[in-house]
Amino acid sequence: MRPSWPRRSMAVVCGAMIATGCLVAACSNSPGSTAPPASASAPAGDRVALGTNNPAQGDCTTDKSEAATSVGSAVLSLTPSSFQAEVQLQEGPPNTTYGIFMQQVPGSCPQSTANGGTFTTDSAGHLQASATVARVAGATTFYIQLVPSGAGPPDFTSDRISATP
Repeated sequence: MRPSWPRRSMAVVCGAMIATGCLVAACSNSPGSTAPPASASAPAGDRVALGTNNPAQGDCTTDKSEAATSVGSAVLSLTPSSFQAEVQLQEGPPNTTYGIFMQQVPGSCPQSTANGGTFTTDSAGHLQASATVARVAGATTFYIQLVPSGAGPPDFTSDRISATP
């Protein structure tokens, strides 16, 4: 009899196997499997709200829900060596360029540049973007910020996820 693992646990196990290069059949979507299909480019992550509440510029310690007014979401994923974000902005201003600041606390926050790259919303104010940076040793809290033109205070900040170093 196959053990009945919760979906999240199986996804985490699969993500860890992929990150180490050890992909096994248990991570496939075979009959009876409870795990979603695994992908080395998109490890299992946490979907968090992307909102309009923002900490003061340079404040990396405030740990609150940022999604007072949700304008989208982000899937934040961690591997032993990387921090990844899949961003979906649904209600931004049209034709606006944003820098993605991948914040890791402690260690690399506040960022002084858009370490996740720059992206521009479409004419409806939508944005879909992917960003990956090296994971900072010792960081325990992770979140992203969308900063217009890559400079100045953020327009949008994601809720935070936590992980052990």
